[in-house]
Amino acid sequence: MMFKTPAIRLSIVLVLLTANLLFLANMIGFVPDESKSALELRKSLSESLALQFSAAAEKGEFQTIQNTLRAVVERNRDIRSAAIRTHDGELLALAGEHLAHWKAPVDGKSTSTHVHVPVFRKNENWATVEIRFAPLWTNNLTSGFANSFVGLLVFISLGGFLCYFFVIKRTLRELDPTAVIPERVQKAFDVLQEGILILDQKEQIVMANLSFADLFGKSPAAMIGLKGSELGWLDCQSPKQVSQLPWFKVLQDGQEHKDASLNLRNSHGRKIKLAVNAAMVTDNAGKCRGTLVTFDDITQLEEKNFELSDTVEKLQMANEESQAKSQELEILANCDPLTLCLNRRSLALKFDALFTQAKAGETHLSCLMVDIDFFKSVNDRYGHATGDQVIKTVADVLKTCSRDTDIVGRYGGEEFCVVLPNLDLEKAAQVAERIRNAIEKISCAGVKITVSMGVSSLKQSTNKPDELINQADKALYAAKKSGRNRVITWGKDFNSVAKVDSDAEVQEAVSQSGKSAKIDTGQAQLQRRVLELEGLLEKRTLELEHYEMYDFKTGLPTRSLFEDRIGHEIARGKRKNYLVAILSMTVDTIKRVHETLGYRAAEQL
Repeated sequence: MMFKTPAIRLSIVLVLLTANLLFLANMIGFVPDESKSALELRKSLSESLALQFSAAAEKGEFQTIQNTLRAVVERNRDIRSAAIRTHDGELLALAGEHLAHWKAPVDGKSTSTHVHVPVFRKNENWATVEIRFAPLWTNNLTSGFANSFVGLLVFISLGGFLCYFFVIKRTLRELDPTAVIPERVQKAFDVLQEGILILDQKEQIVMANLSFADLFGKSPAAMIGLKGSELGWLDCQSPKQVSQLPWFKVLQDGQEHKDASLNLRNSHGRKIKLAVNAAMVTDNAGKCRGTLVTFDDITQLEEKNFELSDTVEKLQMANEESQAKSQELEILANCDPLTLCLNRRSLALKFDALFTQAKAGETHLSCLMVDIDFFKSVNDRYGHATGDQVIKTVADVLKTCSRDTDIVGRYGGEEFCVVLPNLDLEKAAQVAERIRNAIEKISCAGVKITVSMGVSSLKQSTNKPDELINQADKALYAAKKSGRNRVITWGKDFNSVAKVDSDAEVQEAVSQSGKSAKIDTGQAQLQRRVLELEGLLEKRTLELEHYEMYDFKTGLPTRSLFEDRIGHEIARGKRKNYLVAILSMTVDTIKRVHETLGYRAAEQL
């Protein structure tokens, strides 16, 4: 609890700053190093003695060398002993208890206590001066600590802390911010449920009521002196975000700011949202002295708003889903499920509207009736699944070759009706021919597709949509009767086909007179028919053999063929040393599709 007082906190901060300055001064070199100075002094002394002894040795003054060595040892306290030794190990001079305590360096290098310097004579290494110094004070714990940088640092830290503490304590007593707000005002603010702050011009807190301090788990007195922008507001890290705080805006604009919001994580770790209002505090002269800020917790209100928004969003999604289902139901009600063309009922409704509009505006309107040739044989030979695929392929071509304004509907099983607004009979026939050519070029599941088409136009004296469809249907019948895979228009083409049929009937009546020739012709036709039946039988036999090995509906290998192929593949894998993988798949929704959309949809899936 003692370290929570502002005086101690500030004292510790100042001591740390002082220690950092001392460390910086030591790194730069402003703090002298006594051990380094002592080593330099010993080095220079040793080198001076070696030079002096070298000069004496050149002159042969060996007695002078001995006397000088004894005098240096007696007069210098740091030198314990010294000697001069030749390379042969002969001692030329000795001073102090050198032989008992001298230890030659192992690696040949001098140490702080054992120094050896070469002495030259006649430019040759003649001898070595051995000097044994006293240990440095750094090797002594008490003396080393007293004379080291660490000792200086500890002294400055302890002494500085005591000095800083007494000075700051006295200063804070004189500058106590709590004295700004009277105690009765503090108690009045503590009663309020809203959080209240009074900040000075530097946004330092001079008063915080109990409600605001509880958000941080502190007492109101502990909040005094803190800055309002340093209270841990969420999403308020950059200088630009800090400048947008309400009390900053009040200090800048001089106007009251309302309905701002700030996010905060309280002492329990829970994120809360506060509505903030800020106003200026002035003195008697009207000069700004700070700001008064109120904080209202709106977290629960925001949560309710979020729940309400979520509910509205869910309702909107449900509404959109309902609309989508309504559209889907409308499509199912108006469109054929296999081809997605208009069904007969929707086709009639839209056809009636276009017919009435064309009649009133005296514009062109044409109708195409389309029928797939030999469709029954496709179902009998390849199955209904292939037949459905053929119908769907024809419908896709009709929709591709028509305009957006045209109407394409499925009129019956394999019959389609196409309504072409603003097109006369000739242009409608061209469209029909283009559709016929496009379908003729397509092969669906190995089946060659052709269509017969009948075309009629509003200009052919029709008064009802049914009459227009009937005319196109009659033209379609004429196209099928005249050989299929062709387009017949109601009018000139239809009359030509009808005349050909009439001429054929007359020809048949005349041909009754030549029975013998007809018998010969009949025999030839019979022979051709026999050949056709034999070819058909052979084709059916090949088809039966094919469907014994391949599935009728999907065209995939049957189970027996599949197992046979797998056996061959496994044997080949054993010979060539590779693995064979088998994937088994089940369509889980097939039953539901069959029950909801019908047999054809399930078969198509």
